[in-house]
Amino acid sequence: MTKTIYICSDHRGFAIKSEIIEILKQRNFSVKDMGTNSEESCSAADYAIKTAKAMKNDPNSVGILICGSGQAMTMTANRFSHMRAAMCLNSTMARLARQHNDANAIVLGAHTTGREIVFDVLDTFLSTEFLGMHYTERNKVLSQIGEK
Repeated sequence: MTKTIYICSDHRGFAIKSEIIEILKQRNFSVKDMGTNSEESCSAADYAIKTAKAMKNDPNSVGILICGSGQAMTMTANRFSHMRAAMCLNSTMARLARQHNDANAIVLGAHTTGREIVFDVLDTFLSTEFLGMHYTERNKVLSQIGEK
């Protein structure tokens, strides 16, 4: 696998993030842990910003962002024009986010998505390719909105 995966969480997502990192490393992905590094209370937005900024300098990378509900990470990451972060609650959402929207980051809710589903969603996201075609034009519009 050649893509770098940037992964972050807040305190609520720390435990599942740690588990995901181990699995990704076993699968020979290049993983960059952007924090947090404990279950001590912190701001999800801080880590989403850090991850989005790192991904801007690595355009072929993929992000995995995890917080309690998934909402804070999604809202923050999508403020950046190069980010297409999709909160996915099931594998269908993950597949369509990649195929139709060329999502470059998946957002998971540690308290809204069961553990088994998280891994199914993640596998689907990482193994699905963007379809291109008429979806490319829609994504150009998305890239023109937000912080540069």
